[in-house]
Amino acid sequence: MLSRIRLTSVSLNGISRSWIFGGRRFSSHDSTIYALSTNPGKSAIAIVRISGPLSGHIYQCLTGRKSLPEPRRAVLSPLRDLKGSILDHALALYFKEPKSYTGEDLLELHLHGGQAIIRAVLKAIKELNSPENRIRYAEAGEFSKRAFQNGQLDLTQIEGIRDLIDAETELQRQAAITSAGGDTKELYDVWRDKIVHNMAMVTALIDFSDDNADVNGNLFESVKSNINVLLEEMYGHLDQISRSELLFSGIKMNLLGPPNAGKSSLLNIIAKREAAIVSEVPGTTRDILEVGMEIGGFKVLIGDTAGLRSMESVTGDHAKIEMEGIKRARERFKGGDLIMTVIPASPTTEVPDGIADEITMLKEQNKRIIVAINKIDQLPTSISVESVVSNYSQAFGLPKDDIFPISCTDQTGLPTLINSITASCKELTYTSNGPPIGASQRIRDLLEQDVIYGLESFVSCDDVVIATAELQHAIDGIGKITGRGVGVEELLGVVFSSFCIGK
Repeated sequence: MLSRIRLTSVSLNGISRSWIFGGRRFSSHDSTIYALSTNPGKSAIAIVRISGPLSGHIYQCLTGRKSLPEPRRAVLSPLRDLKGSILDHALALYFKEPKSYTGEDLLELHLHGGQAIIRAVLKAIKELNSPENRIRYAEAGEFSKRAFQNGQLDLTQIEGIRDLIDAETELQRQAAITSAGGDTKELYDVWRDKIVHNMAMVTALIDFSDDNADVNGNLFESVKSNINVLLEEMYGHLDQISRSELLFSGIKMNLLGPPNAGKSSLLNIIAKREAAIVSEVPGTTRDILEVGMEIGGFKVLIGDTAGLRSMESVTGDHAKIEMEGIKRARERFKGGDLIMTVIPASPTTEVPDGIADEITMLKEQNKRIIVAINKIDQLPTSISVESVVSNYSQAFGLPKDDIFPISCTDQTGLPTLINSITASCKELTYTSNGPPIGASQRIRDLLEQDVIYGLESFVSCDDVVIATAELQHAIDGIGKITGRGVGVEELLGVVFSSFCIGK
């Protein structure tokens, strides 16, 4: 039994101790923490969260009641300060350890959301602090940190919860819920168990290396085959993470076109606000204007850029400024994910100067390009829209399905165009390896540099002893990702530093 116990000292502000028993982490905290867990400001309801050994004591002091409420059952309770003055009538929810978010005794006070009420209740809790009863305001992310230390959540779940809180779009929410709900943890645990199993076989091979050389050689190759299969799974998982990253960072869509094509007008319509200045004067947009918005559940960063045109007829300082704007626009195109070319409709299918060449260069860079032919409401009735689309398709060397006739004046064709943008975003983020999944840079780095590197080194190694060490390196890497068996304060600081107070 003693072999299952590993002591790990973790100093958290000098008030906590943690240890691992049978793979599960436990911690002991001398202090009880509290914080406002809802957004500061006037609201209908505000929730104050309290965690630690004195949670029940705080409830008794604030309510004047001798007994604790039944766990997980809301109780209406008047809250009083030390002088007996009523602060608020609140709902109290008590969670008995270990069946709570933090794994400790936890109390939630659901208050009316007035600022004076919140301040008064927080002050009353603070006044209960004493050398014998250590009660303090929580640090950022400290509730989740205690949940991790008490084995309630692993680090992938913790980071998933953070991404879930920060989610701005529907697809960001879907990606974050995978990790927050424990699906990522389960996947990494399965991988860890498989590596441990294969490592056990290689270790046995070392111990009995003299018994049967042929069997030993076949066993080593069999383990390598198993690891290769696992590597393929991990490569697919990395691709899944990489494509999903666009959901969080935002898909960069840049507007390309000549001056006065309607790029800024189109941006304003999609953004549903006056984000860009619209003028009939050529060269109005000179610097890049980036506007973030949600389109079809995707976070999209639209860049309105300077119009591309020949500068031969433009002179003076204005020309220098506009040329710099065009230079910046072209740099922006190179780093974008999606190019929206906006050109004015022409009966003769005239292509503005430089636009066709720019599209050709971007096609060579494998950029996704769609074209919006604006101002079709100004075409003569004798000209069919279909013929205009067909002619521009030939001029740009793009499929007809990627060319959309629109009008920013009467908004003709805009719903179809927006549906195409959504479809393009799906293509950019789609992977056959599974649904979107959120993962921090910390996880990606550990997966590539520790886990996959260790497994690849194992497969390429012919020395059984060295190869076994590479498997151990991969196992340790997964441990760093999930926090399983890791008690390093620096690691915890990286993960929890971006959390809000009260979480």
